[in-house]
Amino acid sequence: MTTTLFQGGRVLTLDADGNDYPDGCVLVRDDRIEYVGPRHQLPDTPVDQTLDMSGKLVMPGLVNGHTHLSMVFGRTLGPEKRLMQWLDQQLPILEAFDEEAMYVAQLLGCLENLKNGNTTLVENLVAPHPPAYTPENAVLQAMRDAGVRATLAPGFLGRNFRPSYMESLDLQARRITDLTHEWHGADNDRLRLATGPLLPWCMTEAMFRQTRALADDLGICLHMHGAETAEFNTLIAKHFGRDIRQVELLAETGCLGPDVQLAAVYDISAREVALLAESDTRVLLDPPTRLFWGSGFPPIHPFLEAGITCGLATNGPAANCGQDLFESMKYACATAKTAKGDPDALDATRALRMATSEGAKAIGRDAQVGCLAPGMKADVITLDLQQPHLAPTLDVSAALVYSARGTDVRDVMVDGRLLIENRRALLIDEAALLGQAEQLARRCAKAAGIKLPDEGRRMAEQ
Repeated sequence: MTTTLFQGGRVLTLDADGNDYPDGCVLVRDDRIEYVGPRHQLPDTPVDQTLDMSGKLVMPGLVNGHTHLSMVFGRTLGPEKRLMQWLDQQLPILEAFDEEAMYVAQLLGCLENLKNGNTTLVENLVAPHPPAYTPENAVLQAMRDAGVRATLAPGFLGRNFRPSYMESLDLQARRITDLTHEWHGADNDRLRLATGPLLPWCMTEAMFRQTRALADDLGICLHMHGAETAEFNTLIAKHFGRDIRQVELLAETGCLGPDVQLAAVYDISAREVALLAESDTRVLLDPPTRLFWGSGFPPIHPFLEAGITCGLATNGPAANCGQDLFESMKYACATAKTAKGDPDALDATRALRMATSEGAKAIGRDAQVGCLAPGMKADVITLDLQQPHLAPTLDVSAALVYSARGTDVRDVMVDGRLLIENRRALLIDEAALLGQAEQLARRCAKAAGIKLPDEGRRMAEQ
């Protein structure tokens, strides 16, 4: 048995009672939290490792509800394009991947999440299905090696898309079934599987129903995009041959419910919000990406007013060029306030819970993570409060949401194992990984026929 003590500092639990200890301690035994509370009440017990938290904040790890780490090599490419045109540039890069590229992209994405304090993530995999390797196995191996808590949700495309990304429902069912049997619950339940359509017009009603049945049979969640832009509902009506919106289609085909995670929701009607609330479907919001693509202000306040469980997300590192969930919290509040014209539309405390305890509930992990409490998994992060942009810290929740940045994170523990110490990665050779990623990204971009913006400058300098 191994014990670690986070001693001193401020401990923000984000538990149901909102406990906050100005001079607190967190005692971890193996993969679980054993004690959280004031330092003077700490049980007298020997510990293997003591971490001095003076001047720091100790809090639960953040929950990144939706990302596309496979697309990290496309970071900064096409930031002035709309979604569908942006995809046309990103997808050829993924087609140029081999197993090494997929593994390195995922490992880099996991490391970026960890260093931003995101101890839990959902990877909605965008990838073709080449004969040479299985992308999902490379992804899961990278997650295992990084030490992150993660759910892999391979996106299913059955029609109306690039041929290399499409597969039959039978092939998808066999692949997801095999992956679930091998990986779901692996590494002390740190790794899980989910499934779901990547884009709604790339499905038929039968595909939706059969994917729902497959998820039920395997006991896994459905994770999918929902009405991401106004163009989504236009394309759905076109390809389904009738005037129907996405959430209405999901309701018809049985693809709503508490085990359904609908990400990046934007163009949605009042009736659809009601359908989500009635079915207890979970919503994952990524406001920085909506603003990045110029899609408009995500209507966050209707979800909150309807009592829907909401998590926060970064989306992929190529979608908004980062994985900073503190940024997502800040923009969630700002866009909710602006969309409603009400400065109280989303307060800092609720936003912080959407990134922790409520976010964990949104992805079905609330029995494990999202708060610091005895018996919960030991997913813990620390932040350095002794910085000009965080001082004075008169309201710690507001400071975290409106002033903090992912780079303020100093230490990261997942499942009781310290992965980042004073911003130094303990399991990954960061310098080597960055060099490898740079080389592979340029190789894949070249193979995809993409001329990089800095290539002309490099030639001129030579």
